[in-house]
Amino acid sequence: MRIGLVLASYGEGGLEKHVVELASGLLRRGLEVCLVAHPMYGSRLPADVEFLPTDLTAHRRHPLALLRLFRLLRKVRLRIIHAHGSKAASMISPLLPFLPSVRSVATLHSKKKNVRMFARFERVIAVSRIAAANLKHPGIRLIHNGVAPDTGAAAPAFDAWPTLATRPRVLAIGRLVPVKGFDLLVRAWQNVDAQLAIAGEGFERARLERLIKETGQQHKIVLLGQRNDVPALLRAADLFVISSHYEGGPYTLVEALQHRVPVVSTTVGAAVEILPEPFICATGDAAALADRVTRALQSLEQTRRALTELTFEHVLDSTISVYEELLSRQ
Repeated sequence: MRIGLVLASYGEGGLEKHVVELASGLLRRGLEVCLVAHPMYGSRLPADVEFLPTDLTAHRRHPLALLRLFRLLRKVRLRIIHAHGSKAASMISPLLPFLPSVRSVATLHSKKKNVRMFARFERVIAVSRIAAANLKHPGIRLIHNGVAPDTGAAAPAFDAWPTLATRPRVLAIGRLVPVKGFDLLVRAWQNVDAQLAIAGEGFERARLERLIKETGQQHKIVLLGQRNDVPALLRAADLFVISSHYEGGPYTLVEALQHRVPVVSTTVGAAVEILPEPFICATGDAAALADRVTRALQSLEQTRRALTELTFEHVLDSTISVYEELLSRQ
């Protein structure tokens, strides 16, 4: 079974993490895998994954980019093509009629208003029911994101919370961009008696720094910047919080639960399908978020749990099942 994964975005988000891990996992399961993606991902792949470095950052309807992609896909002779994200789906969709022997699947990683690009694919994998809310397609398959259990021995990164040593340690992770709702989280924190560390970098950093200062919370909120020790941060955290306005199936949710760190989240993506109601609040409501965090911190031992279905092996099993289902329709 020769699988071609196509990634048209680039960066350090959950979508990109998923595709790189999926390529490695499918190879480990004995499948032939090639990955069409930005050159930046080549160093992250096992040697046996056929990497086809291709810059697809041009406009998704750019004729030369589509022609280059078509020639590449026809040359590698795939059994299944698997597009990841709406941009990859947009670029692959018009090519599918000219690749009649190739079965097609696309993954919808977050909720989109425009989902027309997924219509031609035989199967669509959604990382949450919310992600698929606007998609009417007979071949939708739900596969929540999963991560491999952390087996490292790194010491907990308690030093990420340098002040208020006796207060609970709360962690948030994400790019410092508006969709993550960190401004909402800073405002909510005025009514939370705990210390907050936010790991991530982005263009909203200066704005968040000003907001922290304006609300007088320099003593209990710290912006950590980009961190490469997420497992160590999670080992030290008492609670994890997601304040996003919009998500699909956030990896950070899964990672936190597998480290037995309770999670409070806004009503985004898979969080609604996984977390108990007391740990969910409406998006955009700082008061409700503060209330949920405070209540969770008061009952930490009762809320620690791990969800075994949110494993990467489960993701592999389910994805391969979709592939086998497609090939059985020959």
